Amino acid sequence: MSSYGGERDEPNAETVVAYRSDVGRVRAANEDDGGSFRRADGARLLVVADGMGGHRGGATASREALATIAGAFAAGASAGSSDPAEALRTAIELANEHIHAIAAGDPGLAGMGTTVVAFLLGADGRGTVAHVGDSRAYRLRGGRLEALTTDHSVVAEMLRRGALTAEEAAYHPRRNEILRSVGVLENVDVEIGEVELADGDWILLCSDGLGGVVSDAEIEEVLVAALSAPQPLERAAEALVDLANECGGPDNVTVALLALPPGWRARIDSQGLRPEMREDADGRAAESALVDGREPRPRAREILAARSKARNESITRPLGAVGSALRIVAIVLFAALAWLLWQSR
Repeated sequence: MSSYGGERDEPNAETVVAYRSDVGRVRAANEDDGGSFRRADGARLLVVADGMGGHRGGATASREALATIAGAFAAGASAGSSDPAEALRTAIELANEHIHAIAAGDPGLAGMGTTVVAFLLGADGRGTVAHVGDSRAYRLRGGRLEALTTDHSVVAEMLRRGALTAEEAAYHPRRNEILRSVGVLENVDVEIGEVELADGDWILLCSDGLGGVVSDAEIEEVLVAALSAPQPLERAAEALVDLANECGGPDNVTVALLALPPGWRARIDSQGLRPEMREDADGRAAESALVDGREPRPRAREILAARSKARNESITRPLGAVGSALRIVAIVLFAALAWLLWQSR
């Protein structure tokens, strides 16, 4: 079994990371894996992997992907690489080679693979996201949730081409089919992007057990509601997993969160790192501390309760005059049929 490289983050009084994973309500085993890691130079790494290929194969693929990527992250400081995009690309390519080799040597693991989404916060304050498949990354700023990744899936591609609407995509029978994965093929195409960061930002990584079940609007509601709670990241992580399960929990659900506390950018700048990236820290912090002056909206659970009530009412609601007439006709027909049966005896 592989061992994780780097030092695992642990919750503390000033928690800036949180991680939760749950089997869900339908699956027999959890094939997701993930976590957060830190290095002595101050860099942090968040990873979420959603394995596939059956219980044994999926769990093996996600575990080995996480171990390989975390190991590459730990070695990055000594390697002296200054390009976070290249570091993430190399780490995921190494994971792909490793998983593919394991599967080639064990017929019981043939075809196994995993999605991966990773966020690297460099010691210099740069943010970089990399992903393969349909596990996602988001940024919360000023009470607004923004997707940082686009799914590598059949339905996402159809959406990009305009062949589907968002409403149709949510229920399309091929919505779980992905176009890229780690470990299935000899080579992997990793999508990477730079993420602009400021005080108060939250980064969320999740498997499709959350993103494919809960809407972005509902995820935003949960995160905003948690902002004012004690231990907000822990509360948010628990609430997101609970919400996915309340929506049926059809898949394993995994979330990893990172928050940039007030004064984070000033501390980075005070070290003389990346001066070209310096922002108006006070303005950013003020923006992130507010929810754009909007009135509080219903919390996600209240939205779900309202939806459930509406569904029940739609089932039990009377049909009006037409429905009453139909019921009378049905009663008369039933009585006539009973009388005919009695007469035929």
